[in-house]
Amino acid sequence: MMHEKRRLPRFHITPCQFQDAALGKVLAVQDLSSGGLALRLVDQEDLPRFAVSSIHRGMIKVEGRKFECQFQVRYIRGALIGAEWLEPGTELKAHLHELSHPGRLGENLRKYEIEDLNATDWFHNPVGVDLLFYPGQEGGANLSRWMLYIHQNFVQWESDTGVQTGQALSEADEGYSHGVMRIETRLIEFDSSVDRSLVKAARELVQHAPIENLDLKNSVLSHLNGVV
Repeated sequence: MMHEKRRLPRFHITPCQFQDAALGKVLAVQDLSSGGLALRLVDQEDLPRFAVSSIHRGMIKVEGRKFECQFQVRYIRGALIGAEWLEPGTELKAHLHELSHPGRLGENLRKYEIEDLNATDWFHNPVGVDLLFYPGQEGGANLSRWMLYIHQNFVQWESDTGVQTGQALSEADEGYSHGVMRIETRLIEFDSSVDRSLVKAARELVQHAPIENLDLKNSVLSHLNGVV
């Protein structure tokens, strides 16, 4: 099985919060999906309380709505705690399903400017989606690469390799923060063959994305439509 790992920046704005009933603390939620969530601990003294297999209950706030929930810790990576939902309530499941629909994810993408990366177009959705366009050497409408992160998965296109898919995980290092934005290092691993279900979701997401530059948008759709 051939695969490659590469260090890439991943841009993140904290999407929601979890209030732990036992700790009485409000914790930042790193990523969110219908399967679970990832928390980022600021206080390292809290780490022993989040041992693998430990169960936590509390209140999660997602897009202004609050839900009671409980989850079980599945892994620890530095200050990042990965967890799986335990019997999520009907309302929470319905809300997460709505949030994770490709069309909804695309509609909520917004363009952000990043100092020192003004040649790169970055679109972000605060529930774990990032779309980045990397210009070619000649700039202008030329693209050398684009990359779409969807939670812990990605789809990318490069001029010399075409469309590829895979998984993207945050490394243990903390990266650095600037205001509400956190810049992290992502470790990506390519699939041995293209995940067509992920490509299909990416196509619907991009179709609904408010990308004003239609040349960029149509380029991505053309690349995705070319996957057979």
